[in-house]
Amino acid sequence: MRSVAWIFGCGRPIRECTAELLWESCVPLPFSLPHWMLTSCPADPVLKYCLPLPFRELAPGWLRGRARLRHNGRSISCRHLSMLIRPRQPFDFHRTLKFILSPPAQASGRKFEPLLDHFEEDEYRRVVEFDGEQVLYGVREEGRALKVRILAGPSNSGTQTAVRQLVERQFSASLDLAAFYRRVASDPVLSRLTRHFRGLRIPQSPNIFAAVVSAILDQQVNLAFAFKVKKALVECYGGHVELQGRRYFAFPSPGALAILSPRDLRKIQISGPKARYIIAIARDALDGRLDLEGLRGEEPAAAHARLLEQKGIGPWTAFFVGLLAMSHLDALPSGDVGLQSAIHAFYGLGRRPSPARVERLAQNWSGWRSYATFYLWLTYWETPQWRKEFILQLRGGQYARKRSLAKS
Repeated sequence: MRSVAWIFGCGRPIRECTAELLWESCVPLPFSLPHWMLTSCPADPVLKYCLPLPFRELAPGWLRGRARLRHNGRSISCRHLSMLIRPRQPFDFHRTLKFILSPPAQASGRKFEPLLDHFEEDEYRRVVEFDGEQVLYGVREEGRALKVRILAGPSNSGTQTAVRQLVERQFSASLDLAAFYRRVASDPVLSRLTRHFRGLRIPQSPNIFAAVVSAILDQQVNLAFAFKVKKALVECYGGHVELQGRRYFAFPSPGALAILSPRDLRKIQISGPKARYIIAIARDALDGRLDLEGLRGEEPAAAHARLLEQKGIGPWTAFFVGLLAMSHLDALPSGDVGLQSAIHAFYGLGRRPSPARVERLAQNWSGWRSYATFYLWLTYWETPQWRKEFILQLRGGQYARKRSLAKS
């Protein structure tokens, strides 16, 4: 059996599945086949060569299992391979997942259908690409751990390791969030926000290229139009995996976009400048001039500067990518209007602060300015009533502190 599994490149899934599916009526013969014989019958080599017998008649379970063994020409696991990841506490899986599925930018009440991120059967699901192969993985909470499953795609040891590392990075599982809470414990605003959002991590994009392209598409357009364009891009040029009758899309790879012309992207309502930026970035990423994944290992300032060298990427877009795809902990978009407005509302300032004033205030958050910014942004995730009550609590605390100082 091991020889057969090796021949067909199915490895572990074949070895596991044959015990259930193939051995119902007969035993496969452990013999080797030359490559020309295997390729001469590409449609179903297992069916033709495993046994010199009318296999379908002998094994009724074959027809039921065949769809599970093969998917779009790629092997998938019959028993979904699972791994456990134990995040550092405090960790709130459902809050973090809520941000992935419905970010604060959509807090206005708009509901968009799932595009890349899905939540089904109490499990988060997404498709990513490893070495040209589409992999569908799922993540669910199991006690204080995360159970990760490979639902479709290659299930070799290399893929398992890659998926595990991706999920650990995506959910910032190894981050010591308690250190951030200690850092801002004396801040009257953030100390309250850390209690409210306790355990919430900044989820990281599984794909830096996808984060860059998405950020460019978000520039200077409303949410509904940005979603419409992304949906068209993904469905036209992204790969997909089908599982149990459902289609899961992957974000287009650099190779898929590098061969396009701006005219191709104009057909799905991407503006001419954005189309040129995206295609240029895809080509640079494809030929190695821009190693996006390699930027993870660089110093945040160097990675930020490298992104700014690309046309179409300005300071805000570079910050956004660093925050949501490269795990930068101490970045500060001091010119961001949303951050300035939150500081104005919560810190009792007479007017919206300038970038210089934001930077002075943020000195108290040093080392964790990305998370401070993120938690302040998340207040727009909450209802207007929550924000109003939060401001009243802050003012009450400020009044109490002033009275205490006056008495002393």
